[in-house]
Amino acid sequence: MNAHYDELTLQEYLDDPESFEGRAVLETHLALCRTCSLLLEELRAFEATLSRETKWELASAAVHDQNPPPEIRALAELLAGEDLDAAVMLSPLLGSPASFRRANITAMPLMRTAGIVRRLCRESRALRERQPMHALVVADAAIALADQLSHARYPQTLLDELRGDAWLERANVLRYLGRHEEALDAADIAARAFAQSPVAAYSTALVNYLRGVIYVELERLPEALRFVRRAARVFREFGEEERFVHAKIVEATVLFDQNRVREARDLFLSLVRIAKNIGEAPTLARLYNNVANCQLRLHELESAEVYYARALSLYEALGLETERIRTRWNIGCLRIATGDLGDGLARLREARREFEQLGLRSDAALVTLDIAEALLATGEAAAAREAAELCSAILESFASVGMTGHALTALAFLREAFATGSATPSLVRHVRHYLETRPDQTGVPFLPPSHL
Repeated sequence: MNAHYDELTLQEYLDDPESFEGRAVLETHLALCRTCSLLLEELRAFEATLSRETKWELASAAVHDQNPPPEIRALAELLAGEDLDAAVMLSPLLGSPASFRRANITAMPLMRTAGIVRRLCRESRALRERQPMHALVVADAAIALADQLSHARYPQTLLDELRGDAWLERANVLRYLGRHEEALDAADIAARAFAQSPVAAYSTALVNYLRGVIYVELERLPEALRFVRRAARVFREFGEEERFVHAKIVEATVLFDQNRVREARDLFLSLVRIAKNIGEAPTLARLYNNVANCQLRLHELESAEVYYARALSLYEALGLETERIRTRWNIGCLRIATGDLGDGLARLREARREFEQLGLRSDAALVTLDIAEALLATGEAAAAREAAELCSAILESFASVGMTGHALTALAFLREAFATGSATPSLVRHVRHYLETRPDQTGVPFLPPSHL
């Protein structure tokens, strides 16, 4: 075997060497391959660390025990009552950002309960995508109230968990807002709060997963890989298969971004069976879409279309509108790659129209640049004029809503290139890839291609 073993396979071997299929071949490979043997030692060392944690048994019991001791049962009953009260008190306030701010709940003594903090964290999670700024205010209220909870009423371990949960939620919302460095700061505070918890290993894994996602978005890929692998191992130990799959998807995404496309594809495929077993249809659709992306990069176009079609079928059944549009966008790019320009452009134009209807301006702009690149590649004068008009319209659209910064600089450079007749498909692609990195959030300035 010339290729390296992936981490999932090595972990399966480590879990049960005696029943591992292909054990002899793997062990022969390990004797010759330093890369795989070092990865196996890293996995073994991590498991040893987990087994040495003095709170590991307590952590497992906290998650899985069906007959907890009386004090735990009493605490659970207290929290259940507080959760009901929190729903009643907060429901009239959370629907409106203005009402929530006016209420100033952090100054109200009756709001200083664990149930209120837990409810605020849940509400913030639900608001992240729809109203991220409101979600941030809710998360900050959870932090403020967690710091005011009574040490006489609650055990210190619960207070640590609640404070960690609130700071982790703030970190998640900041990541949605593209405020990555602030999100990492909040994640660090959450990790310190979780450090003394009975479920420290599990809670820290949640933090590490988020760190990994943020580092992917910051294109700090080695750090992302390290954190999501740590998280995945702990999720696996706790039997959290869904979270384990999500962490491994991020890992495979890092491999893809590092141009280790075959490794990424194989890891995505290895997760399909687990996603099916746990009945996670959205995750399964995401895996199919990612496998298709890998196959497209590897120029396995027929296979890519099969996987895109499977992803699209699931997204349509689930009613996931934006994912459905993105998958049809991918199929349009695939059709162009196979030479079917007419069908591909029709699909891209439809995707652009649907994104615009949903108000997803950035996605619509990226599709428009794909259309412009395809038109420009035809070498036809009329197509080049249409491409120039499309790119100019993106710039005007962004400027009309008050957008400033690096993205506009890149688009203005592209419009000037069309005006001078120097625009090429590779330049359009360069600008498109730059916009995809969200430069106005990351602060990375635009640089023209090196060949210009």
